[in-house]
Amino acid sequence: MSAAGALRPSRASDARRGADGIVVTRCRWARLGAADGGGGHLPPTVTVPPPSPGTVEEQVIFPQLPGGLDWLLGPAASQVEQDDDAFQVSVYAPADAGPGAPVVVFLPGGGYVSGGASLRWYDASDLARATGAVFVVPAYRLGAAACFTPGADGTVAAIADAIAAVEWALGHAARFGGNPADVTLAGQSAGAWLAFAAAQDPALAGRIRRLALYSLPYQPPPGPEGSAARRRVFAEALGGAAAGDTAALLAATAEVNRAWAGRGLGAQPLAGGRLRADVQDWPTAVARLVGVEQVILATTADEARAFIPPAAAAGLPGPAADGFRSAHFARPAERPAGGTPWERMIADMTEYQFASAARELAAQFRAAGVAVHVSRLDVEAAPDGAGAAHCFDLPFLFANRAQWYDAPMVAGVPAEGFDAVAAAWREPLVRCLSGELVTTAPGEVRAVGCVSGVVRVEEVPDRAGGEPIRRAEP
Repeated sequence: MSAAGALRPSRASDARRGADGIVVTRCRWARLGAADGGGGHLPPTVTVPPPSPGTVEEQVIFPQLPGGLDWLLGPAASQVEQDDDAFQVSVYAPADAGPGAPVVVFLPGGGYVSGGASLRWYDASDLARATGAVFVVPAYRLGAAACFTPGADGTVAAIADAIAAVEWALGHAARFGGNPADVTLAGQSAGAWLAFAAAQDPALAGRIRRLALYSLPYQPPPGPEGSAARRRVFAEALGGAAAGDTAALLAATAEVNRAWAGRGLGAQPLAGGRLRADVQDWPTAVARLVGVEQVILATTADEARAFIPPAAAAGLPGPAADGFRSAHFARPAERPAGGTPWERMIADMTEYQFASAARELAAQFRAAGVAVHVSRLDVEAAPDGAGAAHCFDLPFLFANRAQWYDAPMVAGVPAEGFDAVAAAWREPLVRCLSGELVTTAPGEVRAVGCVSGVVRVEEVPDRAGGEPIRRAEP
């Protein structure tokens, strides 16, 4: 059942609906198929061909509750219709794109429970104009059901959707002027994780030329015990609700995340079928990425401040910060000792889940002879105290500040500095889409900062410290 009625009919759009010179297409890439009768909560997908370029459907996103990062991102997601059959894809193509234009498939984030490809945040018009590339932003299903319920082949819907969406983009790239042999698979946060997982699938082997992973989290699938526990909590929260009860599914997803608060992510894709348990065993994963010649890995300096906001700083007890450090680092005494419990927790969470993942993965790619570029955004964000929090790089990557007019995190960024930061932050992506292999030296990261409207870009030593314990059961 739909959360807000059926998709509205698509309608033709002026090719200038996006930025000048960009043809914007928003359409379905799939529809819901018939239930498989296996007792699952989500039916499979059936891919559909695209309409004529320039066709634009009304925006729609999958059912979701308000996002946990809305205090930074703003209310854009709450302004879009929700529907169970929201398999939309947004395509941004230069009007003069020819068969040889590079293609970027970008999977948006949202912690597997929020967000959507048609949100204005992901308007890639400026990126398409600046790079000459065709940008494809597809949606995938959200929530615990999409993460926990396996299809006939044992693959949960979030993973199956991500792989199928990338295959759809490759299969129809030429229709929008793109070259299916010149593909960059990209994503941010949960989208980066899905992109990394999808790129390892045999169906995409040798078909991905580049990876661009922004804030890729270290988040291996839970083992058998953790998977069973999540499914149990989800089933108990659902009770006797019908499979199509959207409100019940949303409430049950929220209950799973509450149950794992403070000890890991509740709703996350479970292993099985096409998702291997060793998806983030770096040497094994890199060996599967046949044909990848360039990798961009990017993080923000204060990723974890998005999850434990400054308003919660005073209430974070010292033992909680000390416990996290002891549990996640082999040599906790080597971690920085100063600062408040909140400051230590932010630094440790950022290091463990994001910075160390980029560092270790970069080393594996370099060992395999792949060009690697590592970036860190050091620009401060608003509201006060948020720093360079998780997601803060998105407006700069897409260079679409107008689409973030109600986002508190960009309110304090001077207008005169925004464009300069955006140009610096996305420079590695722009350069590699032109065919250049961009790299940073081992042990260094390209840091992008801005003080009083003046942008500073320099390669600096990585903030390495301590050795993370890589647990298979987060």
